[in-house]
Amino acid sequence: MLTEQEVNKIFSWLPYRDNWSADRNRIDDNKHAYYGDLISKLTENSLFDTYYSEDGGLGNYLEFICYPKGHVSYQGNAIIVCISLCAPIAAYGQTTFSKMYDSIGWGGLFTADKIGDITDTSLTNIENEIKALLLQHNLTLLDKEFASKQLPDEVIEAMRHENHNDGNQYLQGIFQKTD
Repeated sequence: MLTEQEVNKIFSWLPYRDNWSADRNRIDDNKHAYYGDLISKLTENSLFDTYYSEDGGLGNYLEFICYPKGHVSYQGNAIIVCISLCAPIAAYGQTTFSKMYDSIGWGGLFTADKIGDITDTSLTNIENEIKALLLQHNLTLLDKEFASKQLPDEVIEAMRHENHNDGNQYLQGIFQKTD
């Protein structure tokens, strides 16, 4: 999937390769030039509604919460999609989501052992559309084995100083955010 050198660059919020188009560390990070079409297809989809919860401003990834279409308020299961800004990789899993008139909340990021596990069958069409879009945009889906690998101790220590970075697996190292 990725070499150790490439994955260590991602853990440091750097492009996994020198020629990677979406470098979040440049003034013009190019994320919309590279991911703009995919962002539109996830946020303006005819099959589901989406809460665009992380646009890369405070993280090294994009995050979308996709849930059944047509609800003024919603409380139930959803699919959370994470797309790296440092490499052409993505992961998705099931979460809970609540959207009320004046508030939004969700159950957080899935665990590495739950990548791609969508147990709520009412989300099957949404999952199929998400997978098709990710593959259409040449993104590699993280697998459970790779995402479950133990992070190096120095990465865990560096992440401890930032909020919302609980965990010690590659999943948490690849998808990080600060506060």
